[in-house]
Parts: sequence; C-alpha cells; structure tokens
Amino acid sequence: MKILLIATCLSIWFLGCTNPFAPALDKSNRIGAGAGDLRTIDGFFQTFRYAYLTRDTTLYGQLVSDNFQFTFTNTQNQETWARDVEIRTTNGLFRHCELLDLQWNSIVFQSGTDDSTQAEVWRTFFLRFGFSATNTQELQGQARLILTRNAPTAPWQMSRWDDFSQ
Repeated sequence: MKILLIATCLSIWFLGCTNPFAPALDKSNRIGAGAGDLRTIDGFFQTFRYAYLTRDTTLYGQLVSDNFQFTFTNTQNQETWARDVEIRTTNGLFRHCELLDLQWNSIVFQSGTDDSTQAEVWRTFFLRFGFSATNTQELQGQARLILTRNAPTAPWQMSRWDDFSQ
C-alpha cells in the first residue's frame, strides 16, 4: 500500500511538471530561422534583411565592423558617421517603428566573391517603415556596401555603407 501511494505521488508530481499542450522549448540556433549564411555575400544580405524584419539589434550589430562608416547626403551636405552612431540610430529605428520592411533588389555591380576577403556590392533597395499605422514612409535607393572579413571562411561584415537614397 505504501509503495502504491509513493508511486501515485511520484506520477502526479512528474505529470505536474510537464504540460502536454505546451510547445517544446526551441533550443535551435535562431540565426538560421530566416538569416543567411554570413560566409556568403547572399547570406549577408539575407541576414541584413532578417535583422530589419525582426528588429534584432544584436544580429544587426554582428553585420557592422568595428571600423564601419556610413555616408549619405543630407540636403546637399555629405554626412558620415561611425559604428556607434549607426548602432544607436538603427536601435532607435527598430524600437520606434511599428512597420519595418526592407527589400534588397537588383545587384547593380559586384566585385569579389564568396572566396575573397573583400567585396564591393552596389545594390538597389526598398525600405518601408512606419511609426504608426497612419504614418508610413517609403524609401527607394541604392547602396554601395564594402564587405570585409579576415579569412574566406569568416563571416562578412560591412565596413562601409554609402547610401544613395532618393
């Protein structure tokens, strides 16, 4: 009788620890859920887009090299900023946008391959963002990205982004 009581208590305790209706804990590497292989140029752009779609500043930060420079034209003046400003600005964009959709379109020019340690990619893009459902903006442009890495098997990072948006 005592053994039956102990067995019953243990069974109830074990059953109470699991919820058969709850999904299993996802222990997979989340980077592969929509991001690309950062060792390829195409994978770099897939990951860039995925970081925007998911508003993942940690993932985006992995794409930006320590010596990064972003340049753009602001009312006829060329502006440049470094990695710290880029991360802070992108974090603000990710946190305050209700809608954020980035599409990388055609490659206008590309030098370098997946086997090299430096690549230059000119690519068109479309960015739609909104701070509310009634306040959305669309931006079309062209970007020149310089991608670098230490070895052909290392992940790509952008060291320069020249933005030619309209």
